[in-house]
Amino acid sequence: MSNEIHADTPDRESLKIWQQNLRKLLNAWEHMLRNLNPNVYDVACIQEPYLNPVNLANTSNLKQYWDIIYLTDHHADASRSQTIILVNKQLSKNNWHIVPIKSPNIMAIKLTGQFGKIRLYNIYNPCESNVTLH
Repeated sequence: MSNEIHADTPDRESLKIWQQNLRKLLNAWEHMLRNLNPNVYDVACIQEPYLNPVNLANTSNLKQYWDIIYLTDHHADASRSQTIILVNKQLSKNNWHIVPIKSPNIMAIKLTGQFGKIRLYNIYNPCESNVTLH
């Protein structure tokens, strides 16, 4: 599988989204990176991402293909971050915007394209709690 970005990729009429809970596991993160093809997927909504010791989701090849979107308050209290969104760099930054939400478990972006206008929410709701709903 080639992860080479094709600059002449046309604006898609549909939006392809990858969604996964990684349970904060490094091997799950690495598996996702190997399989998240930027020529197929436009956005990835990740719950419980693996974050490195400085609370960032960085790897050598991630930033080459994806813009990493953190929770609004991630840098104030990264230990509580439960979601990230990856936006394919093939999508123009003029066509998507972060929707600010003050929650450690919910984030959203607004996207515009041939597929229309949508708000995409990435929600982490712990199984043992309903705190996200309140």
